[in-house]
Amino acid sequence: MYNYNTYTDKVTGKVTRYNQSGQLTQTIQYHNTGRGLYRLPRYITENNNGDVVVSDAMSRAVVVTERGGRHRFSYTGHPSGSGLGPRGICTDALSHILVCDDITDTVQMINKDGQFLSHLLTESQELGYPWSLSYDVNTHRLWVGSVSLFNNKVCVYRYITRQDALTDEHRPRPDGDTRYTTHRHNNSSTKRR
Repeated sequence: MYNYNTYTDKVTGKVTRYNQSGQLTQTIQYHNTGRGLYRLPRYITENNNGDVVVSDAMSRAVVVTERGGRHRFSYTGHPSGSGLGPRGICTDALSHILVCDDITDTVQMINKDGQFLSHLLTESQELGYPWSLSYDVNTHRLWVGSVSLFNNKVCVYRYITRQDALTDEHRPRPDGDTRYTTHRHNNSSTKRR
């Protein structure tokens, strides 16, 4: 959630956690130094190790805190500091963090400690502009919602095999193909910028 103060012209954000009864159990808002962690948090997920992973559109970063709320790192693009327009975010069975980047129109993969691993999907793969992500832990498929001027679509990719997930490592498929299937949806409610 975020708050815009018209008096100070500042935007501040926070992450709140609730129990099953709807009672507030945790607020993550400040960096270890006391300054605000978030400005405009948009998408959130929890990694396998308990880290809270947030894409912050105004800070132009992926902000990661440990479960207790202590700041671990902020990822600002590859190469470091080159710029990031974070949108949809998710994590996979190997604790990789995947984020849609609005600047490069790619899906970037970083490890659980914030190190860039690869551009998982790029515009050359007819993706359009990746906007939203979801990872299915049962089938190890990555669902990517993308938008373009005339055609919004959802693509489904497989880049981790069941064996990768069981052994906690990832090796490229022998055929090099990551795409599983593609489904097109022309009248999606997803809009670009």
